[in-house]
Amino acid sequence: MNESFEKPLGNEGTDKINFLIQKTIRLEKDSARWKREEAALRDMERRYLALSENPVFLMMILSGGRVTYLNGRGEAFFGFPLRERPRFLLTDYVAPGYCVEVEKFLEQGGGAELWERRGSFPVVSEGGVERWLDMAVTPMEYRGEPSMLAVGCEIPAPGRNDPAEEADAPAGIPWSAENLLAAVTDRDCVLQFMTEGFRREAVSMWKDPPEAGRSMLELLPEGDRGLPFRLAVEKALAGEGAEIGQEAGEKFFSISFAPVFSPEGQISGISLVLCEKTGQRAAERKIRAEEEKFRRLFSLVSDLGVIVGRDDGRIMECNRAFLERTGLSGERPEGKTLGDLGFLPFGSLKNALFSGIGEKGSVREMEQSVTLPSGETVPVLLSAIPLERGGRQVLLLSLREMTAPAAEAPLPEAPAPSGGEKTSQARSGGTDKLLGIADREGFGRLLSTETERAARYRGSLSVILMDIDGFRELMEEAGEDGGKKFLRDFCTAVKGRIRPTDFLARLGGGEFAVLTPMSGYMAHQMADKIRDMVCHSHFFTGRGVFCSFGVCEYRREMSNEEFLKRAGIALREAKRAGGNRAVLAPPIP
Repeated sequence: MNESFEKPLGNEGTDKINFLIQKTIRLEKDSARWKREEAALRDMERRYLALSENPVFLMMILSGGRVTYLNGRGEAFFGFPLRERPRFLLTDYVAPGYCVEVEKFLEQGGGAELWERRGSFPVVSEGGVERWLDMAVTPMEYRGEPSMLAVGCEIPAPGRNDPAEEADAPAGIPWSAENLLAAVTDRDCVLQFMTEGFRREAVSMWKDPPEAGRSMLELLPEGDRGLPFRLAVEKALAGEGAEIGQEAGEKFFSISFAPVFSPEGQISGISLVLCEKTGQRAAERKIRAEEEKFRRLFSLVSDLGVIVGRDDGRIMECNRAFLERTGLSGERPEGKTLGDLGFLPFGSLKNALFSGIGEKGSVREMEQSVTLPSGETVPVLLSAIPLERGGRQVLLLSLREMTAPAAEAPLPEAPAPSGGEKTSQARSGGTDKLLGIADREGFGRLLSTETERAARYRGSLSVILMDIDGFRELMEEAGEDGGKKFLRDFCTAVKGRIRPTDFLARLGGGEFAVLTPMSGYMAHQMADKIRDMVCHSHFFTGRGVFCSFGVCEYRREMSNEEFLKRAGIALREAKRAGGNRAVLAPPIP
């Protein structure tokens, strides 16, 4: 709008005000027009997205007869993703005898009306199967070059239609198909058409067979269970695609919703397509479980652990030991490199790491020096393992400080084994073979590591000694097989009561130990909860099981021998008081 104006005769101030009013009115009109145009563009975008994501209709863009865009349904139809064969010639996959017809069909120009061109022809898919495609095209411009937008769907081969098929079903979709799980409803969600496959699976999902002319909403359960379906219907009627999950016995399906448009461009109904994802869901759950298991183990390992990007060396995740040793507990080092922290020059190590990984698949105990924020230089043994996390190639780095090994504390003698147990206690390499947890030897090594860590970082640490009351008599009554089963059940029950950061070990016979990074008071409370759980569990029919507990909190001035000795004294006090109780050793004065 031209903002200049001829200055007329008269009052200058009044003329300027009138001009500004006219300008404001013009701007308001322009703003209203822009808003209408923006709404129209958004509506067009929603329609294109709904069409592109529609699991029934194939959509492609062709330039010079070459396919430059192909939606997911199209990739499934041809049998390969477009990124593997970009800009492939459509006629390369058209069955012999139809190529000339398709080339004329795709020619530019001709003055045809919008979507007036339509044709059917056979396509030989990647697997060598001939499948017929019914397609409509219209001219367009794509990325600055004249193109053709094509939309189509798979149809039965001419002459093979089943006369028994529903006469009113939309053309081009084999509604008698068992392997196609699709249906179409009107705007009120009343079923108009469905495939036999959809009918079969719908019964397993909603326990009530769907029928044409009946509303899908009547099949849904009441309350929150049917809410996702209703919300997806509303979203489809608004012109957007939606997808929800649905249990069907032992199967799991995803249900895709997409709007169906009339020739006038109005939403006339909804298309529903079922896709079984039972195996995919089980695989996803397994991956999540493995990731959670890895994360828990990674956080508990005593060595300094950090996961970095393989190319740039940026930190993606680090464990508690790394944060504590580097003094970064209150910060978030993710996104930084080890060099940014002044900890380790990853760039200079990169070639050595990749060379070792290329030769042996991993790097084991490479001697390096790291610099802590305090300026202290610490010699470490660096190990590296290549992994894949979230689709990205990463390295798991483990840094073990090269310190003199601490002397292991002698543990108190365990009661002699009784019942059906062997004298050897079935231990080997620090692990109890029967229960799969640490034995006396493994607990001794763990105790030395954790007490050293607690002393260095001034952290809390407590030990809980537990002894099964009347263990010898229980084993004699249960026999060898029954005794082994009881010990396994007992160990499983105790594991369910302690935290992931706690360590459970069997010292021998019916004596166990829990090492936990808790204060003595909190550890005593946990011991009492374990005691209550054990005495209310039904390990044996008609007979209860009881335990006594001795708890002691670690202090820096204690030796490992004194630490365990005080817990043992508390355990004897619990036994002397009649058992089935937890006693906390008094603090050092």
